[in-house]
Amino acid sequence: MSYKAVSGCFSRSVVIAKPQKILRNGSCVCNYSKSVQDAKPFKSIPGLSSLPYIGILHHFLPVIGQYGPNGNLFNIIGDLHKQFGPIVRLNGVFGRADTVMLFDPVDIDQVYRSQESNPLRPGFETLEYYREHVRKDKFEGFQGLATSHGAQWRDLRTKVNPAFLKIKLVQLYTPPLDEIVQDFVDRLKRLKEDETYLRDNLDVEVEKWALECLGLVGLGARLGCLNDKLTPEVQQLIDCAKYIIQKTFQLDFLPKTWRYIATPTFKKLMKVYEKQWELSEMYIKQATKRINEREHDIPDGEKSIIEKLLAIDERVAIVMANEMLMAGIDTVSFTLVGVLYNLASNPEKQETLRQELRSDDNQKRYLKACLKETLRIRSVLPSNLRRTDKDHVVRGYHIPPGVDVVVPSEYLSNLEEFYPQPNKFIPERWLADKTDPLFYGNAQPMVRQYLNSSDLKPVAVRDLNYYCAVLRPTCTGTVLMALANTVCLALVRNSRIETVEPLSAVLAL
Repeated sequence: MSYKAVSGCFSRSVVIAKPQKILRNGSCVCNYSKSVQDAKPFKSIPGLSSLPYIGILHHFLPVIGQYGPNGNLFNIIGDLHKQFGPIVRLNGVFGRADTVMLFDPVDIDQVYRSQESNPLRPGFETLEYYREHVRKDKFEGFQGLATSHGAQWRDLRTKVNPAFLKIKLVQLYTPPLDEIVQDFVDRLKRLKEDETYLRDNLDVEVEKWALECLGLVGLGARLGCLNDKLTPEVQQLIDCAKYIIQKTFQLDFLPKTWRYIATPTFKKLMKVYEKQWELSEMYIKQATKRINEREHDIPDGEKSIIEKLLAIDERVAIVMANEMLMAGIDTVSFTLVGVLYNLASNPEKQETLRQELRSDDNQKRYLKACLKETLRIRSVLPSNLRRTDKDHVVRGYHIPPGVDVVVPSEYLSNLEEFYPQPNKFIPERWLADKTDPLFYGNAQPMVRQYLNSSDLKPVAVRDLNYYCAVLRPTCTGTVLMALANTVCLALVRNSRIETVEPLSAVLAL
């Protein structure tokens, strides 16, 4: 039975869900209270016990904590679900807001759809701090897509979308991206002469390929990332991206002591943000110079992304390039390495894909299915986050404004009740007939919604407009980042991918 969520407007802009009696997995939903006045208080939502001053931190301490400081996030989420059910409360501490984790797609639909066009998306708060306080003189209140919220995010998204979503851009970037792929394969062939290098450093080489693609798309030029010797600027870009990915989780998503004390890690991160901004600005100025030196204008449909962004606003162009380089290296390479590993671990699937790539089939449906299945099993971000801006009543509990609502999308996509045999790599589930038990359409709509688009292109920069595990096809940058992945995966046509040890794969070129 399909789910349905109904939003309603009540006093104080309360949003509730119309309860469904029987869910697809057979569980029941009771007729919960529909008003804040009758709802159970927020503090009565089940969750981890909390202590004065330290909140829930004692659960994550060494020795005495049930999870410890290095607990596996996926396993912790699963344990919370089993212990407390479809809604879990985690009290905030040290600058973190109170958090509610939702596991029922009906509840997720209710909360997230209430902000669909103007989402409040807490997350990159250190970057937001850098732009608002450290370099206030440079940004003057301007935020990019990663750090803007609500109407500001919507307005910026409206401005930049036309630069990314023109179908002609796919044709424009295919030849140069294909050239990058050929250079990447040639480099791997050379490096394979060292028997151990690729086994230990395949991820490093994929990161270089990702940055080369991002440089072409976001900066309008090749950066030389696939050369044997990197320029200092390219190496700095890679180092900055790695440090930001490592430290933003620690500083943005764990208790925020930096809100009270500027820790050494926080101070260094501010310097890294500054260095990456300087590099982005340098490359944008080089691109501007190249464009201005061109002898004649070209038709609008043949202009590159950087030209279109510069036409909007130079600051917009720099911020967009900055964010692509900041988040794109890790996410593009993550997707590609994930697909390569799954294909290496499942040689029969790899052979099916190879036959499709060697055929005249231009739709490449099996390739798309491999990408979707990879991101179902292991998404770039394991969860998504919204901060409530109005009262909600969820399962009879009152959720006030200012609460972070977390959707564990990766965990949900690996539940048997939504995807049969969830731990297996089965691209065929995205191609199966409706009568097949594996058919993806049997999953609850809010779990499969954006994995289900026939036009879906798994991409580099995660758009936080929705909680889904994969970007929908209208997201900024989706088409071109997908193209980079798709073109590169074409190397499977003439190469064999093999696993050599757990979590690593090499190309038998």
